[in-house]
Amino acid sequence: MLSAQTIQNDHSDIFTFLQGNLAMRANTCNSSAEASLDSLVYVNEIAQLDEAHHLKAPILIVDAKIAYHVGELIAPSSCFFSVRGIPMAMAVLLPYFDHKSERFTQWGTRHPTALVHPTAIIGDNVLLGPYCVIGAGAVIGAGCRIGSHVVIENQVRVGAGTTLHPHVFVGAHCQIGRDCEVHPHTSIGSDGFGYAPGRDGRSVKIPHLGNVVIGDEVEIGSNCAIDRAKLSSTFIRSGVKLDNICHIAHNCDLGENGMYTAGFMMGGSTKIGRQFQTGGNSVVTGHVTIADNVMLQGRSNVTNDIRESGAYGGYPLQPLREALKTAVSLGQLNELRMNVNKLMRAVFSKAKPD
Repeated sequence: MLSAQTIQNDHSDIFTFLQGNLAMRANTCNSSAEASLDSLVYVNEIAQLDEAHHLKAPILIVDAKIAYHVGELIAPSSCFFSVRGIPMAMAVLLPYFDHKSERFTQWGTRHPTALVHPTAIIGDNVLLGPYCVIGAGAVIGAGCRIGSHVVIENQVRVGAGTTLHPHVFVGAHCQIGRDCEVHPHTSIGSDGFGYAPGRDGRSVKIPHLGNVVIGDEVEIGSNCAIDRAKLSSTFIRSGVKLDNICHIAHNCDLGENGMYTAGFMMGGSTKIGRQFQTGGNSVVTGHVTIADNVMLQGRSNVTNDIRESGAYGGYPLQPLREALKTAVSLGQLNELRMNVNKLMRAVFSKAKPD
């Protein structure tokens, strides 16, 4: 439950009270079309505002661009706030309605099937789900939530407040910072892809003895694979957000606060700077360096160093403005080819001797 008074008291730096009853409370968060008498509703269009008002939603969060319209409404049973950005408003208030912790607490604090090595150290208020495995010498910080069938191998360190959803694997000696979240079926610290050519033509595996080091407040989506380094560490720095189905190869280093959209893949020993952003299905080859504050268009392919900040796209990679022009030109390629052929025939026909 969230009260309008709590928004006013605790989040006035983000929300501006417009009018209404600060005693109003919301138990759920819904779209304007599904609003009810206990809903908090976000609105960024006048039609949505009118709809939520008609359905008597108790708390309405209104985009500042249409806040002027609130003064025309008479709603003694509602409370109105304005905000400069709906996404940030969601980030701040939706946690009040998030029941994620109930997925872990339904089994109690420690399920009887959880297998914890005697030398592992488990902090206060840690939730251990069914059939999870905690290896020798592992350290699990206070307030962590470990889902069912999670495997945490020997000597792993997990920081306070981190959530590992069901079926996450964390390989030996890896480190995860505080307040991280790793979604189901993700593997952290599996071996990297490294082989030497044998004399008989068969590939000989190169053992990977390093680890993965993940900073604080990192979120990793489902079905991601993050490989351990050969001898040192693969780094995922603090604040990084990985979408689903991303692959981070051995010995890579991802700078702080990067945003990696679904399908991102990279080769080994690549270093990416801070504040990196990429669209989906982008690929970065191995052994390159990317500067801070680089943005990639979706489906981009990076094969060389990017030394300057900016937006890029395409393959071969170009500055984004040029990449967009290239994409448009490719769509006209057949027409251009036919026109060139017509032009060539006309030129050569005139050049024929009589």
